[in-house]
Amino acid sequence: MMISARSTVSLCSRVGAAVAALAAGAVIGALAPLLDGFAGPAGHAAHLVLDAGWSWAALAFCVGLARRSRIESAVLAWLSLPAAVTAYYLTKLAQGAYVTVDLADPAGGTPHADWPGALSKIAVWCVAACLFGPLCGLAGNLARNAGFRGLPFRVLVPLVAIAETTMRLRYEAALQAPATGVTWSVIRLVAVGAIVLLAGCAVVARRSGVQAGPAPR
Repeated sequence: MMISARSTVSLCSRVGAAVAALAAGAVIGALAPLLDGFAGPAGHAAHLVLDAGWSWAALAFCVGLARRSRIESAVLAWLSLPAAVTAYYLTKLAQGAYVTVDLADPAGGTPHADWPGALSKIAVWCVAACLFGPLCGLAGNLARNAGFRGLPFRVLVPLVAIAETTMRLRYEAALQAPATGVTWSVIRLVAVGAIVLLAGCAVVARRSGVQAGPAPR
């Protein structure tokens, strides 16, 4: 049986989407630690953005938003986050964040990579990614709904950003450099503005639909 051209195009589209989701996750996961301490304050701010939980939720959300199928949205989001987690910790490992020494080594404790420590982190966060990734991807898909039907899902990521930055400002800001607190405050302000904008767009779209009335027969 010959495969139709439409089936071939659909298969290629799905494979391409899967590769794109994996690549996006790997890039974001690797950039988060690479930007730390790079290019001054701007690089540090970018690191804080990419290292935050809300930005990883946004990754899965955007992956889901890009697909029409709810199943594809959930599956591709499920792929993207573990890729990001793996790239993140492998990059940290390459930077020397996970180093241990063998005190029984007669050479004086030569430092070497702590693979068990890094792999345990990867395993734990991959489990969390597999749990929350599909939910964020499905939310992204449902955010495609017009008007108020999709509004609760469209404001999900800004709400997560507000909750996370508020918690960090309350409990961590005093222990960090002033620029870190400023970055979190700006993120929270932008998230609030995004919610207001999204809600305003939904209201305008609703009023425009009501004023237009039913289509003439």
